[in-house]
Amino acid sequence: MSWTFLLERFMAASLFFCTWCRTRTSLFDRRASATLLLSLVFLLPRSLFAQRSPSSGRSPGAAEINVQVRYPNGTAAPRGIHVRLESEEGGAVDDCVTETAGKCRFLPNSSGMYIVRLNQVGYKEVSVHVNLVDSLRGYVTLDLKPDHPEAPSDGPDGVIGDSVSAAELSIPENARLEFEKGQRAMKENKLDAGISHLRKAIKLYETFPLAYTLLGTAYLEAKNWKDAETALRRSISFDSHSADAYLALGAVFNQTKSYPQAETALLRGLELKPDASAGHYELAKTYWALGRWREAAPHVRKAVSGMPDVASPHVLLGNVLLRENNPRGALDEYQEYLRLDPRGLMAPGVRQMIEKIQKTPRP
Repeated sequence: MSWTFLLERFMAASLFFCTWCRTRTSLFDRRASATLLLSLVFLLPRSLFAQRSPSSGRSPGAAEINVQVRYPNGTAAPRGIHVRLESEEGGAVDDCVTETAGKCRFLPNSSGMYIVRLNQVGYKEVSVHVNLVDSLRGYVTLDLKPDHPEAPSDGPDGVIGDSVSAAELSIPENARLEFEKGQRAMKENKLDAGISHLRKAIKLYETFPLAYTLLGTAYLEAKNWKDAETALRRSISFDSHSADAYLALGAVFNQTKSYPQAETALLRGLELKPDASAGHYELAKTYWALGRWREAAPHVRKAVSGMPDVASPHVLLGNVLLRENNPRGALDEYQEYLRLDPRGLMAPGVRQMIEKIQKTPRP
């Protein structure tokens, strides 16, 4: 019995695969949909123009990391660039926003191995590992590069910094505050409150693309596909280079089984942000649903590589590996899914598939 035949029989018999199959019964993997939501929430700056001290706000200690954000030509980045400090063992430790001369500073409570990550909407993600074991002081330089190639990556005499500040200042204070309240609510999984605040932000400032993007993603998580599509299209109409809006729109089209439209939106989003792991996962799901598993393969591999601790991409990679006649690799991916999410929606079907693989004689 071929592995392809085994996979096809199992897909036909099990609701576990309905997330990617075009059937009337659909299981919605909440964790999978939340992947894109969370990536957008944490990419958006916690405060668009908050005036903060270069210090992270922690009580001073022995350890210190000084960060310089700059353009590729060496000039200092503008105020308001969001930088995050993470532990190499996992989890966020602190964050800061650049002030004068593109600088900010972290004061960790202890020595250890850390990651400094630049995670700002409109710019490519950059990360640097910092060793505070051998030395309690670290210095990090991060180059600021726009997501879309049409935007200039550097400019003379701080011209870009001035233009960024002007764009920020065009958003009224009351709209900015409502946006930040909405963002905080979504981080706390309070979708209704988040949607309410974001709608208020848009009412106060109708051309607010970031608010439309986050609102559309909130509607996506709430399974309100129609309003999600409307909000994300509005975001794109105000900012045609918003990778996050295109990727979220592609996820909406996947949920409504509008796969050709999903492919178009996701390809555009990944063109603008090639390293978006959640976007690669969404595109892999699109191709799988269209029966184009060979095209799904490289995207799901990028998704698993970029999000190894997210469970659901491991299942799709397992499916692809079975198509490639690699049952051992598929078994590893299915088992990794169960390790990460033993009570997930797909867990019963994954266990059945593991049992079938283990019982099937190898050719």
